[in-house]
Amino acid sequence: MASFIHRLERLYVNAFTGLPRKVWLLALVMLVNRSGAMVVAFLSVYLIGSEGFALQDAGYIMAAFGAGGVVGNYCGGLLNDRFGSWHIQVYSLVGAGLLNIALGQVSGFYALCGLSFTISLWADAFRPANRAAIAVYSPPDRLAQAYGLQRMAANLGYSVGPAAGGWLIYNYGYELMFWGDGLTFLVAAAVFYFTLPPDETARPLVARAGEATPAASATLAPASAPEHGPPAHRQPWLMAFVLANACFMMCFFQLFNIFPVFMAEVGLDERAIGWLFTLSGVLIVAVEMPLIYAVERRYRPVPVMLFGGALIVVAYALVALLAGGGFWPVLGAIMVLTLGEIFYMPYTSTYVSQHAPAARRGEYLGVLSASYSLAFVVTPLVGFAVAEDYGYAAATLVCCATGAVGWLVLTRVNAIRTRSVGGSPWRMGRKSYL
Repeated sequence: MASFIHRLERLYVNAFTGLPRKVWLLALVMLVNRSGAMVVAFLSVYLIGSEGFALQDAGYIMAAFGAGGVVGNYCGGLLNDRFGSWHIQVYSLVGAGLLNIALGQVSGFYALCGLSFTISLWADAFRPANRAAIAVYSPPDRLAQAYGLQRMAANLGYSVGPAAGGWLIYNYGYELMFWGDGLTFLVAAAVFYFTLPPDETARPLVARAGEATPAASATLAPASAPEHGPPAHRQPWLMAFVLANACFMMCFFQLFNIFPVFMAEVGLDERAIGWLFTLSGVLIVAVEMPLIYAVERRYRPVPVMLFGGALIVVAYALVALLAGGGFWPVLGAIMVLTLGEIFYMPYTSTYVSQHAPAARRGEYLGVLSASYSLAFVVTPLVGFAVAEDYGYAAATLVCCATGAVGWLVLTRVNAIRTRSVGGSPWRMGRKSYL
C-alpha cells in the first residue's frame, strides 16, 4: 500500500512539473478570466425571467452569441498568424470586458442580438491565440500536458464564476452580473499584460518573403508539419478532423441543454443537478493532469481521442437508460462522460498544433475552435426540436448517433492526413503519426 501511495504521489508531482513558467502564467490568466464566467451561465435566464423575452426570441439571442464565437475563433486564428498571439489575447480580453459591461445597459431585441454576437466574437478570438501561444511556449513532449493545465484552470474558474454570478444576482440583481463578468475580463487582461510582456508571440507567424519568424520556428515542428502549407479550409485532414470534433461536441454540449431539463423531468431537483455538475468538475481537477501525464508518454493522440469519444457516446446511452433510476445511476453515467471529456478534449488542440504548418498554426487552431462554437449554436436547436416531438430520451439517443458519426470520421483522419502529405506514416517517424 505504501508503495502504491508513493507511486501515486510521484505521478501527481510529475504531472505538474516540467512546464515552463509562461505556460503557468497563461493558466493563471485563464483562471482569472473564467472565474468571472457569469453571463454565459445566466444569459438565457436573464432574457426570459428578467427581460420577458419569449423562448424563441431568447433562443435567437443565444444563437447570435454562438455565431459570434464561430466568427471570432476563425478570425482570431487568422489575425494571430498575422500579428502575433500576444496582441490578439490582450485586445480580446479588453474588448470583451468592455462589451460585457455594455450588454447590461441595453434591452432591445436587435441590440441584444448584435451585442451578444460582438461579445462572443471578441471573447472567442482569445482561444486560438491562447492555444497558439501554448504551442510556442511548451516543449513538444509536454504539449497535451500544457493544454490539460489550461483546461484545469478553466474548470476551476468555471466552478467559481456561476456561483459568484448567482450570489450577485440574488443579492443585487442582474446588472452587477454584467459588471462582474466585464471587470474580470479586464483584470485578466491586466494580469496578462504585466506578467507576460511582449516576446516571440508578439511577432507574426506569417513572414514576408525572405524574413525569419522566430515564433513560427518554435520547437513544435514535426516532419509532417512544414513551415508553410495550404489555408485551413483547403486541408482535407483538418476538415475531416473538424467535422468529427463538431459531431462529438454536438453530443457533449447537450450536457448544458437537454440534460438539465431531462433530469428535472425524471424527478431530480436543482440541488441534485448542481451536484452532478460539481462532482464532474471535481473529477476533472483531481485526475485530468495525472492521467494526461501518464497517457501522453505511452499513446498517440488519435487512439486516445477515439477512446475518449467512445466514452462520451456510451455515457449518453447510459443517461437515456438510467435516467429513471435516480441520482446515483445518473452520477455514474456523468462520471463516464467526464472521463471521456478528459481523454478527448486536451488532445484535439495537441493534434492540430503538431500537424499544422507553423506559419498557419493560429488559423488551423481557429478553425478547430470554430467547430466548438458551431456545435454550441446547433446543439440546442437540434436537441430541443427532437425532444419536443419525441421526448428527452430520444434526443439523448440522437446525441449518441451524432457522436458515433464523429467517431467513425475520426478513425479516418490519420489516413487522410498521410495521403495529403504523401508517404507512409511509419516512414515519417513515431512522433509524426500522432
